[in-house]
Amino acid sequence: MSLVRGLIALTLIAGLYIFGPVKLVGFETISVEAASAPQQALPAPLGHLNKTALPEPSQQQQTTLPAPADEPEINQPLDRARVETAWRDWMARHKITKSAMALGAEGTVLHTAGMSRDADTAYPVASLSKAVTAMCLNTLLAQSPYDWNSPISDLTHVWRDLNTTPHPQIAKLPLSSFVTHTSGLPKNIDADETAGEGRNLYTQIHFARSALRDPAHLEQRRKHVYSNVNYAILGQIIEGMSGRSYGDTCFDITMAPAGALGAQVGGRMWATAGFGGWSVSASDYARFLMHWHSPDRPWSSDPAAFAYDRKSGAGLGVFHRYKDDRHTMSHTGLWRSKTPARRAGAIFVASDTGAVFVANWQGSLKSAAYSDLRKSITTALH
Repeated sequence: MSLVRGLIALTLIAGLYIFGPVKLVGFETISVEAASAPQQALPAPLGHLNKTALPEPSQQQQTTLPAPADEPEINQPLDRARVETAWRDWMARHKITKSAMALGAEGTVLHTAGMSRDADTAYPVASLSKAVTAMCLNTLLAQSPYDWNSPISDLTHVWRDLNTTPHPQIAKLPLSSFVTHTSGLPKNIDADETAGEGRNLYTQIHFARSALRDPAHLEQRRKHVYSNVNYAILGQIIEGMSGRSYGDTCFDITMAPAGALGAQVGGRMWATAGFGGWSVSASDYARFLMHWHSPDRPWSSDPAAFAYDRKSGAGLGVFHRYKDDRHTMSHTGLWRSKTPARRAGAIFVASDTGAVFVANWQGSLKSAAYSDLRKSITTALH
């Protein structure tokens, strides 16, 4: 019996010598403090035991968790080739042989292309000038006691400096009615969209003075009618508010901050100024759009807070379209002429993704061709 007890005692002593105290084997001893303290290396069998005893994470546990609901989605990169192909296919369909395009996003011109034209050369953009006028006046209004809801009768110092007195029926109209083409004024007065013919009448100053003084031009019903006359009046208001020429004022306010340094009110149609006088390259106009009509601009994301006609989509020099969960802003430009070389067209499309497309070309096209390009580019941008 004493022999058996002796063998048991020897076995316990050997176990303590080999494995150490039993309490060291538990997971609860693994902690930051313990890990940082110097420890004697464990024998190989026990080290292997501790390692295998910890559960390995499964492949399912290692997968990336879904992003939080409030994290913004990352837009897919622009397919530049797809956009250019849409533009070139459109040119082929409508027999355009001279054109340039620019594609940009997040303040950078990403891609340009041209056919017998260069994207960095300025060309007349016709009615794309209206977006410049609207942004120019929007900035001036923010620095004044007026806003888009102010009737033009409030601008007494402007009319004094311009030596013009608006007729009472027109003076009561708010600025918003002019920028959204809901004033009731006609498209043109005593002229048509001809590039160079009848320049003495097709001017900002003639349109503005004729419309402001004669209420016979005013329709009683305030429905949306696209009107160059509206923007001629806004162009004159800009001159009255700034005390400078329209072109110099709006270049300094809108084009220079955007880095569109080659833009100017110039060329054969310079006198149309606020409604058609700008000459801008495709690249520079893309810079203007990215700066002033990015998705985070309040007049882009919430046009009704400024000036907006819901039926037509007319906002601050742009037309808003909401379709298939897409929000785009666009405008078109056209100069007709008896001389083919003076015929000009232009378009821009700005997407709520931040992408912008601009094109100009030689030729006078019908509205269906503009719609065709706008739809093709909208699809390519998304």
